Amino acid sequence: MKWMRWGLLCLIWIVALDGLNPAQGIEWKGRDWSIALNGALRVSYNRDDCGGDCISGRQATEAGAANEDGTYLSGNVSHIAIQGARDTTAGIKAVFRSEWGLDPSDRHREDSLTDLEQFIGLDGGFGLLRAGTLETPYMQSGNLLDPFYRDAAAARFFVDIQSALHHSTGKGRGRATNSIRYDAPTSLKGLDVSLFVSLDETDDNDHAYGGGVAYRSQNWFVFAQYYDNGEPGDDEAYKVGAKISSPGYSLFGQYEFDNGLISLSENIAAVEPEGLNTAENDLTDEDNETTGADLWLVGLTLGTRKIMVIGQYGEREDADDARFSRSGHKSWLVGARYELDAAFYLYTGYLEKKYNSDVDKDKRFTVGATLMF
Repeated sequence: MKWMRWGLLCLIWIVALDGLNPAQGIEWKGRDWSIALNGALRVSYNRDDCGGDCISGRQATEAGAANEDGTYLSGNVSHIAIQGARDTTAGIKAVFRSEWGLDPSDRHREDSLTDLEQFIGLDGGFGLLRAGTLETPYMQSGNLLDPFYRDAAAARFFVDIQSALHHSTGKGRGRATNSIRYDAPTSLKGLDVSLFVSLDETDDNDHAYGGGVAYRSQNWFVFAQYYDNGEPGDDEAYKVGAKISSPGYSLFGQYEFDNGLISLSENIAAVEPEGLNTAENDLTDEDNETTGADLWLVGLTLGTRKIMVIGQYGEREDADDARFSRSGHKSWLVGARYELDAAFYLYTGYLEKKYNSDVDKDKRFTVGATLMF
């Protein structure tokens, strides 16, 4: 399986680089086809201090259980994707995307190459219809807010001021598997509407579903989303948020309402899995009654694309009937980003999280570099 994955990666590079055009980037065109390679390579130096139990969303840090301090390199979340479109004789486009996450800092990890978005679809005057493994509208809107969203200073990882519904792959996760998603054409007034369903592979047929609306203009981005995991019990989440941008600053924020799904995704719900999962990351827990783990954040950026200072603060409320009491936390981060050109930037940040049940604080200092292509 491992050699097949790396073979696919080599094939992607060969096909894409064969059509490399310095004026257009990594893109290949021929007849009715257009194929492009894109992605980003990331490496960061991180120093974590949280009593050996740091959790950063995707993985535990390399700080050992006996150490309060851990220093390590990380490539999360580097990714590479090949995507393309074909003009069909029916007057619509057939589209596809195959995206893979990788970690250039540690090739020995078993999950150093993992599949992310994988889909095929149709794009035309009726809108965009896709099927496969797809980012949910819930995850997508949160990512658009965060200047660090795939870096080591991301709000959805170490500080957890965006919920776990903004990462991971599976039913009831940020990327929905066995999913069908429809995006309506953007209206003349800047309104977007998205709907999706994630099919349940168990005999219960408890399909997840959701959607959202968003308004976009030159300076505004406003959105509202809904996510229902379809299982018996409490397993829904709602979200509203906005961002206002100008040449010298931006202000943004969002509020997530937890009716069970956030508690499940954050692993603080009191229910037992009972062996129902069909895949490692699928959320198929039934009869959940843990709710109330609402999250909110506010953020500010100052400066231009060249030099930017970023600050964010957020809280998660204590959930009702959770696995343990005082499950909430308060978190903040401050960082800076320096852009050498449109494809390469350096960044640094300090992040801090304090659980309501713990007198200690989880802290991270990070310095990283990101190369986009």
